[in-house]
Amino acid sequence: MAIRGLTHAASLASAVHAGPSCRMAALRSRSGWAGTFIASQNVVSSIPTFGTTSRSFTTSPTATSGHSRWSKIRHKKGAVDSARGAFYSRVMAEVHTALRPPNSPDPLLNPRLAAALTKAKEAGLPKALVESAFARAKKLADGTGKAVTFEATGAGGKVAMIIECVTENPARTNSKVKEALSKSGSKASNVGFLFERKGRIWLEPIEGNEAATFDSLFDVAAEGGAEDVREVEADDEGMVWEVITAPNDLGSLTSLLTSAPHDAAYSLRSSELAYVATDPVVVGEEGGVDEDQAQNIGKTIDALEEEPDVVKVWTNME
Repeated sequence: MAIRGLTHAASLASAVHAGPSCRMAALRSRSGWAGTFIASQNVVSSIPTFGTTSRSFTTSPTATSGHSRWSKIRHKKGAVDSARGAFYSRVMAEVHTALRPPNSPDPLLNPRLAAALTKAKEAGLPKALVESAFARAKKLADGTGKAVTFEATGAGGKVAMIIECVTENPARTNSKVKEALSKSGSKASNVGFLFERKGRIWLEPIEGNEAATFDSLFDVAAEGGAEDVREVEADDEGMVWEVITAPNDLGSLTSLLTSAPHDAAYSLRSSELAYVATDPVVVGEEGGVDEDQAQNIGKTIDALEEEPDVVKVWTNME
């Protein structure tokens, strides 16, 4: 299966009007960001004023077999548990998106949050998960919590991890994260240069709407300043359309794609600031990692995400 997407190099006009066969690519560029332990007051940007900055693109094909394989390995815990866990993750992503500043934490003032909480209740999502999401959002909003980021490599040294946390006690979180890493043979390491900070939007086409096509999304996203648009396999093995943008454009592009008339064509699955690997390590390919190593990394991620201060773990593995 091939990823369909777009990146920089030809003019925006030619990209927008090119045929479907030309609309394929993936972003590959380097970042100089590094540091084993980084603390900041905020990891999310407020919604910026919408702009129509001109962008340019080229097109080239890329494979997604690695991402697909890692998705299957990551959730290989039994069909029922896997499906439930993937659905919980999806609902929690919607809650986190709805709580992203400057959105209100009050469901009466935040329709997206109200809808996400209703879905969480209907899905039987554990109350503790929802409460932890609100607690982290509150800590960032009132200044009692800090957003801290750790960098590490998994057992074998090939897989890089970025571990995002929100905590009132960075020293305690540092100790807990290092303990979880040590138990799995992982260790702290400067790997930030292997990632880029990007805005990432996941959308699903609304069934029955003829306007919900990849090409129509491509056109709208490109005009709104997207850097990359592609079809990818999500963690629950379902297909989604992924839009990559500069961090400062995430809010405006999310608003554009979820406002009329586009909200009738696409359903927002998540909108977040992501760490995107510039040169992914592919499971099962030469120079990558094997399935046993991938499963070990999956266990490490599970252990880290059990820590209440850990928000998300990003890897360069596909």
